[in-house]
Amino acid sequence: MLVKSVFMELRSRLRSCNVYITTNVDFQKDCNLKISIQSNCIVLNYYDSNELKRCDSLSSIESLSDCSDSESDVSCIIPIQEFCFIIPNSMSCLKIEKNTVSFRILTEPKNGGNFYSEIISTNNINKEIKIDKLDINFNPKEEIKIVCGNCSNVLSDGLVKFDRILELPTSNLDMSEWFCHGHSHGVNESEKVTLKPNTLDFLYRLTFFVVNLNILSEKINKFNSKRTVYHCNRCLAWLGIKNKDTVKLYNSDVKLHHNSNIKHIFAHKKPLEDVTIDDFIYTVESLTREFNLGLQYTMMCKIVLECTMSVTKKQYLLIWVMDKELQVLRNEENFTDRISLKSSFLTKILYKTESELNDEVETWLSDPSSVSTDISKSMFNHGLSHLEKMSLKVPESFRYTNGYTVSYLKA
Repeated sequence: MLVKSVFMELRSRLRSCNVYITTNVDFQKDCNLKISIQSNCIVLNYYDSNELKRCDSLSSIESLSDCSDSESDVSCIIPIQEFCFIIPNSMSCLKIEKNTVSFRILTEPKNGGNFYSEIISTNNINKEIKIDKLDINFNPKEEIKIVCGNCSNVLSDGLVKFDRILELPTSNLDMSEWFCHGHSHGVNESEKVTLKPNTLDFLYRLTFFVVNLNILSEKINKFNSKRTVYHCNRCLAWLGIKNKDTVKLYNSDVKLHHNSNIKHIFAHKKPLEDVTIDDFIYTVESLTREFNLGLQYTMMCKIVLECTMSVTKKQYLLIWVMDKELQVLRNEENFTDRISLKSSFLTKILYKTESELNDEVETWLSDPSSVSTDISKSMFNHGLSHLEKMSLKVPESFRYTNGYTVSYLKA
């Protein structure tokens, strides 16, 4: 089998398609390949002969001297007519490296039109990536115990009944803007408004929740009395961040004991990976959706994910959303010689990590086109590993640009 995987980025509005093909052949070993671009498919012909020489070509065919298609050892056809039509002789940016082949082609829409006019269908498929809201696994007035997600150590002061479960507004607004009237009551308005939940309030946002320290056991509060980062007093696992009389705990690091079952606080309706990666993906997708400045189609969203490691140390994950709804064509993994493509919509990003608050991080945080939030240590580490795994979809020669890594949120 010649082709191992096909990954194509189809941009219908730009009438272009970036094609990345991974093969089972190492083209550094005097192997020859002929690529033919036809209106409805891409044809690959492989010649395993040392006598044939490949000639450079600027056309849509990577040509071979003195050979024909009938002489090829292996042929592979990648049909694309289900999604668009290709303009023959439009291939550019051809690059063959090791076992990967990449190039760019120009396309035409299936419903007609050309570069000067476009026919828009009235029954277009909704391309928006839907984000399912998280379910909370308990209700007000129900008895629960909060336990460590790592060792099941009980964190709460026995059984807890929350009076209210309330969702917090976005943290990218000043807290004084959360209310329709002033809350200073004679206090200097320049003072920062702080969040002070009632003892039995459960306040949540994204994949974290904020509770009053009084509901947690005296033993763990005493253990963390001089810490900013909240740890389990038994296994020392990272649990959350303390702020005066409250603590912010994360779904991936704590669980609840409810009706004789131990489960996470929030549940994803369509879980994809382990809960930590699901929480990471949900956080990025939610922040991207919140990015709404009226210029969301002309500006690319920037996301800063902050992770507090200790009192003095923070790490930052910078994510630049390049395309929120990129149509991607991939071959189905049926391990046959017949290539069949399926379509999906992904989020394409650039990312990098910073281990300190340097000038670049400060520039991002002050940029009006960026949003930020705190994430847990496990989300930071697992999320970074997930992005590194997704970046392998892109050939190594195209994977890095200006210090950032090209990746996809989920592919």
